[in-house]
Amino acid sequence: MRELLAFLPYAVRTAMRARTRSLLTVLGAALALALFAFVRTVDAGVQHLARAADRPLLVVFQDSRFCPLTSELPLRYADTIRALPGIAGVLPTLVFINSCRSNLDLVTLHGVEPDRLEATYDLRVLDGSVAEWRARSDGALVGERLAARRGLQVGQRVRLGDMDVQVSGIVRSEVAGIDNLAFVPLTQLGLARKRQGSATQFLVKLQDGADSKQVAAAIDAAFRTDQARTDTKGMQAFVAAAVAEIAQVVEFARWLGYLAVLVVVLVLANTVFISAQSRSGELAVLETVGLVKSRLMALVALEGLGLGIVGGALGVGGVLTLLALHPVTLGIEGHGIDLAPTVRVAIDGMLTAALCGTLASLPAAFAAASRPLSLAVKEE
Repeated sequence: MRELLAFLPYAVRTAMRARTRSLLTVLGAALALALFAFVRTVDAGVQHLARAADRPLLVVFQDSRFCPLTSELPLRYADTIRALPGIAGVLPTLVFINSCRSNLDLVTLHGVEPDRLEATYDLRVLDGSVAEWRARSDGALVGERLAARRGLQVGQRVRLGDMDVQVSGIVRSEVAGIDNLAFVPLTQLGLARKRQGSATQFLVKLQDGADSKQVAAAIDAAFRTDQARTDTKGMQAFVAAAVAEIAQVVEFARWLGYLAVLVVVLVLANTVFISAQSRSGELAVLETVGLVKSRLMALVALEGLGLGIVGGALGVGGVLTLLALHPVTLGIEGHGIDLAPTVRVAIDGMLTAALCGTLASLPAAFAAASRPLSLAVKEE
């Protein structure tokens, strides 16, 4: 390895001989690997949302709704649900979202009863306090991700959706979607939306050992002939149904990412092969003075590996830096898929870049090693 690293300056000078070709190769690799890193980031966001939704919670919506905004359930349903066996708590929630369709500027407001919030959600207050929020009729507890996207701070007055609110606290939670929404008092959001006496959904916390399917069936049975029929699902099933469409798009995009990796391999292979062919005589001289076949192949591969790593660093690093500086959340039906840079994506991107450079160099390396020394020396 030490002997191979001694040839690193030689590989750099070789790449610099054809600056334009090397630059175009690096830029092509960077663009393709940037696409790969972006797709991996979206994929990781969808998987994170699915993991965060794995909680012993049920979501009660109006049956046959096609958007959270079209669900309207009487608040009196909460007392009926609390009386059912297996129920540990019920949180009526009035939901406002700025768009039911997929969008990159998701704003979700949850109007809740202040005294019941912490009994249902496990919240970690990063700044401000829940007590101050309870003391104000126009306060808002803002999720960490929403605060970062909007540049919000505690004490700031801002308009979110249909309400002018003052940020009373910034919170974080492991429950799916909390980082992308804001909690406001139920009565105030009801007045703003002219929906007093009704809720969009009921969030139901189960007792330990309760069968979620049986409890969900009991809730729907209780309101089968009531004012509004209900459709109750587990949090995980509810989130999966909400993001099913975007999940299919991500599956298709994953193949685009693999195609981008293939393009990187072909681009690098073309560059390394041309470079090795143009200096075949030079490589023969190195072999004549004692460079063995295996190190000759490694020397050729070092150029492709270096171009791949540089391109990967530019592409992957550029995408992750941009997402870190400008947080992006893909919203769909009130749920946010965070496109957040992660160490895992960075490592995967750089390993992929290194693998692409290695694979791309193999044809040129084998060709250089298998070429008869006499023919190569004659070219020199």
